[in-house]
Amino acid sequence: MHSFQLAKGLVLPAAAGVLWLAGCAGGPSSDKPSLRLVDEFRAESVANSPTTAAPAPAVSWEFAAAGEASTAPAPNDPMLGWKAGTGVSGLKIVEGRLTGRTTTDFPIIHAAVPQNIDTNDDFYSVDVRIRSSAAGEVAVIRSNSDELNFERIIEQNTSAPPQLSAKIPGGTAFQTLAMTSSRPSTMAGKQLLIRPVNAKDATFEIEFVRVVSQKENRARVPSGIGWQGLGSIYRESIVSRSPETFTIEANIPANARLDVNLGTTDSKPLTFKVTAGTGDNAQTILERTITTPHRWEPVEVDLAPFAGQRSLTFSLAVDEERRVGFWGTPAIRTRAAALPPSGTAASALGSVERPRHVIYLMCDTLRRDHLGLYGYNRDTAPHLRQLAEQGTVFLDNISQATWTKASTPSLMTSLYPASTQVHGVPDRLSPAATTIAEVFRDAGYTTVSFASNGFVGRLTNLHQGFEELHESTSLNDSTYRSKTAREYVDRAIEWIERRRDTPFFMYLHVFDPHHQYEPRAPYAAAFNDPALREEHEKERETSRKFTHQEMRGRGLPNPKELKEAGLDADKWVTYERNSYDGSILGMDAEVGRLIERLRQLGIERDTLLVFFSDHGEGFGEHGSMWHGFTGYGEMSGVPMMFYRPGVIPAGLKIAETVRNLDLMPTVLDLSGLPIPDGVQGQSLVPLMAAARQAAQGQSQNSVAEIAAGLGWTPQPAVTEKSDDPQGENPKGLLSYAIIDGGWKLVHNVKSPDNRAEYELYHHQQDPLDLTNVLDQHADVAENLKAKLGEWHKMVEAGQLPEGESTEGISEKELDRLKSLGYVQ
Repeated sequence: MHSFQLAKGLVLPAAAGVLWLAGCAGGPSSDKPSLRLVDEFRAESVANSPTTAAPAPAVSWEFAAAGEASTAPAPNDPMLGWKAGTGVSGLKIVEGRLTGRTTTDFPIIHAAVPQNIDTNDDFYSVDVRIRSSAAGEVAVIRSNSDELNFERIIEQNTSAPPQLSAKIPGGTAFQTLAMTSSRPSTMAGKQLLIRPVNAKDATFEIEFVRVVSQKENRARVPSGIGWQGLGSIYRESIVSRSPETFTIEANIPANARLDVNLGTTDSKPLTFKVTAGTGDNAQTILERTITTPHRWEPVEVDLAPFAGQRSLTFSLAVDEERRVGFWGTPAIRTRAAALPPSGTAASALGSVERPRHVIYLMCDTLRRDHLGLYGYNRDTAPHLRQLAEQGTVFLDNISQATWTKASTPSLMTSLYPASTQVHGVPDRLSPAATTIAEVFRDAGYTTVSFASNGFVGRLTNLHQGFEELHESTSLNDSTYRSKTAREYVDRAIEWIERRRDTPFFMYLHVFDPHHQYEPRAPYAAAFNDPALREEHEKERETSRKFTHQEMRGRGLPNPKELKEAGLDADKWVTYERNSYDGSILGMDAEVGRLIERLRQLGIERDTLLVFFSDHGEGFGEHGSMWHGFTGYGEMSGVPMMFYRPGVIPAGLKIAETVRNLDLMPTVLDLSGLPIPDGVQGQSLVPLMAAARQAAQGQSQNSVAEIAAGLGWTPQPAVTEKSDDPQGENPKGLLSYAIIDGGWKLVHNVKSPDNRAEYELYHHQQDPLDLTNVLDQHADVAENLKAKLGEWHKMVEAGQLPEGESTEGISEKELDRLKSLGYVQ
């Protein structure tokens, strides 16, 4: 794998741009089970391209050509229909630019959207070319209302940040921002609103605004590699347009199949065709007509009769020009292929069979002290308890952030949020990062992601390394939006059944403990009396006017606000906590079903399953419900468990403090794959081996002492709480919590509620951080302050380029990153 130089001297493997290329060397080999055709595609192989031009966006305001915009403004309207809504003064067109000054930190300008657009087409993006005198964020809001209530709009988009937003640096340079949403919607809409920048007393200038549909976007994207979505299921794809053909050169090996998903956005029938060979020797190996748009149709073709052929030609068999077809995740896969580069992996556990399959199973918003296997007084997860008895559990695992947007990139890259620079809603993981999915993809594993939250998909660039991504918006259950385990386990089982003979890496993200806590039947009655639900919901409405704006829309008052509303806070919080526990029970049943199916398929012993969470949840322990507000124990203490019969030591419970940061290097170690340079976590396999030795009486030393001899080094665990205003807590708290040597120091750098600058807790005795002992142990605090200072230097040295910086990336690699959506 090639590498390139990053900021601060860090060197990491190239992300997504330089992948395994074996086709011209003879197709999939015994150590590479899949030949991905997106990697073999060559632009020069495209022939017979369309001669007609792609259409321009139908909804466009071009201020340099006032009076000629396609929005067809009213005659003599110099503003092209744009008006100042609130927080803006002096809105006018100057030298072909819409200009104005903000008077608040949530200014709004707006215009009516023309009604002659195709409302059946799907929305893709709003593109704005803009500059601002102040740095901040641009936001776009689409509204279907005739009358605009700006006070309500501001309230809604403060409690839940706008879906369409992007950062903008202050200065003289114009920026072209393409703002896409992770939520599917049609082009229907009556009003378009823009917040030019979230800063008061700033000037702004806009050159153009364009609303782009999916059809228009695909018409302007060049043929070739692209990240394409149908029904919110996205795939690495090859895009072709009639009458184009493209040819891929690859030796077809014996015992192989063509695995492809076909799709289109066109309601007319579209025929996909593949031929093997050239000239008079060409043979049709696939001909399939698609009549239903906006969905993928999986197709498998037995290639055994065509073994030895070197040319595959792909085409759309239609007469019209510019009909678009998607060849999703096309690959030649060898059945029962060996694992790369051999069948065993050497680690501190000894030489073990590499896992053919890896499932990275994250349960969102799951605090570990609500699981029976961690000592909870309810058996909320009996299937996980059984897995723990057959696997290895880490008793003191710490998350690096306490909300999904910031936490998950660390799980995927083994870098702290301070190094990934993903803190707020608009932030995207740099394409310079190397994700765990990329490492598996480069090794020949098929990669798939099931995302229950928009933060773990394209919105954060976390499709990087996956061939296939199921966005949360692809889920069908609108009644129980947060209870995703049932549907995603259904999909995961179906997916596995089709690929059980192919090595794969699966990221399975289930959401069930997340608010709304109320579970579906029968779990709603597991710990709550259903007869109390109506009364509880009435009290929720009663409390809303007392609830802070950030939580008002979610209906989550804190204990203090409940008391102000005249309600029994303990009773109310207990009901919410009971619902949370019921949701865990429902999630656990689905995990049990997944394990059962692995066993029935005969692949359980070939599968490494890792179970963990991105963060916990507060139930008033420090005055708040929800998560993301702080780094206290209820939000940072999360489960971690490894399971693979015959390989992962059974029944071990390891007490040493570890980090979510350590998951990626541990899984790669167990899989015999290279751990990227620059990761900030470490493999926990030495700890497993040490715990096994201690349990078997092979050493009188402690687990930590044995593990140190095997290469493990105790490391501080840090949880970050950014003050990013687009985060889960826009109040402005900036804090860091460091755990080391059994103690926890909290440094509140910036606190809106006058917290002490430093807090100290005895972590082992007080995991929820309820008793501050700073006054009694000043020497311990000083030691931890020094270690926190060393940590700050380490994460600063390891920072990735901010956002979508393409520093050091070649032009060829950059083209690929753009085509796959890693760079906008």
